[in-house]
Amino acid sequence: MGLFLLRFWPVFIPFAVYLLWFYRVGRKATIDGKPALRFRDGPWYWCVLASLLIGIVCMLLLGSSVEGGKGAYVPPHMKDGQMIPGQVQ
Repeated sequence: MGLFLLRFWPVFIPFAVYLLWFYRVGRKATIDGKPALRFRDGPWYWCVLASLLIGIVCMLLLGSSVEGGKGAYVPPHMKDGQMIPGQVQ
């Protein structure tokens, strides 16, 4: 889960922007004496769409930048009484 959040944190940017917008508009409505904005009245469609597009871009960039399949994996093993960690050669 930590790796997922580390690599795909940009997906949460539209939701953070939405929460800031919701707070600012709600506070302004309270000051002006208007009814408070409901959470579901916001631009959810655009927020979710932007998150999906950012997620797709993150996956494409991550997939094109990782060097996968080059070399052979050597698992961890013992050599002369010392543990040698696994590696790709």
